[in-house]
Amino acid sequence: MARCELTNSDRIGIKHAREALARSRETRMVDPMVMARVIGRLEASLADVLEILDPDGGTE
Repeated sequence: MARCELTNSDRIGIKHAREALARSRETRMVDPMVMARVIGRLEASLADVLEILDPDGGTE
């Protein structure tokens, strides 16, 4: 159960973050380019989820 009201856009962002995490677990990280791509996707997903959780960026 969600702790706050989520919009459809929020749900999509969370879904994409879960997919990026699942892909990162399945990826062999022997190639530096592959590793960089996975890390970039995880960074973007984390930023999206943080924006959902704290839109003000902790500047309260």
